[in-house]
Amino acid sequence: MDKAPNCAMQFLIAEIEELFDNRDHAIKAYDRVKGPRNLVTIPKITHYGIYGEAREQAQKLALDWFNKYLK
Repeated sequence: MDKAPNCAMQFLIAEIEELFDNRDHAIKAYDRVKGPRNLVTIPKITHYGIYGEAREQAQKLALDWFNKYLK
């Protein structure tokens, strides 16, 4: 995260992540961010659930984040 020291970052992770361990990826990255940050675990979804059953929730979270920090 040294290349984007004050960049606002939001991490959306699947509660039932089956492809890799969230602690080794998104959570580790989240812990390293120095700027505004947000970590959201979407309950009851798998890795690709963000594109299906959690799509509306993810879109709302993204739009809210963009409007607050990136607009």
